[in-house]
Amino acid sequence: MTAAKRLVLIVCMVAMSIAVEAGSRFFVTQARLATYTKTYGEQAVRRLNSLIALMDGLVAAPEDKKIIEVNRFFNQVEYQTDIENWGKKDYWATRLEFLGKGRGDCEDFAVAKFLTMIQLGVPEKKLFLTYVRAMGYPEAAHLVVSYYKEPGSVPFVLDNYNKTILPATQRQDLIPVYSFTANDLYIQKQQGLGRRVNRSSLKTQKNLKGIDLEIQVREQ
Repeated sequence: MTAAKRLVLIVCMVAMSIAVEAGSRFFVTQARLATYTKTYGEQAVRRLNSLIALMDGLVAAPEDKKIIEVNRFFNQVEYQTDIENWGKKDYWATRLEFLGKGRGDCEDFAVAKFLTMIQLGVPEKKLFLTYVRAMGYPEAAHLVVSYYKEPGSVPFVLDNYNKTILPATQRQDLIPVYSFTANDLYIQKQQGLGRRVNRSSLKTQKNLKGIDLEIQVREQ
């Protein structure tokens, strides 16, 4: 493909992305879309458009459906370690980087699901990012999303290893270590939340807050 044809293709893809932006509740700014398209290409644009279309379609959906569909969507992405993907031992990708590459590690899956569900109106008090020890998997240090349908209930686990959403009591392969949200960190217990820990001693909250909400919500 000549440089001229490649430029035309990029411009067309940006235009396609901007069309999605103009008619959607959720959108990515034109400047970011242009950079994203140039960096990752046509397939990545399709993945992003698919996510935005899914989010638009889920705004008025029941909460259970939002949980199921967001988990299903991101679990289509390929798993790959940070070393293989980014050449770094520990890299927290944004959602656009995750979708752009079309692959990521457990933290990328969990954070993408977490942020997307919050933007869809799932109350943050129901969602926790939970570090676990995953028994019988290549990577034992693992991050999942815990969803509490009711306060004090057994949480459901959204995972990229086992793609079926199950109650935590049915995930004997996962040993909880601690949970956190964007605002706090907790020691995790199988039946609920345990004692609060000193969040200043852990980097995870800083990393989560540092992830830009690149997919924005249009004011209605």
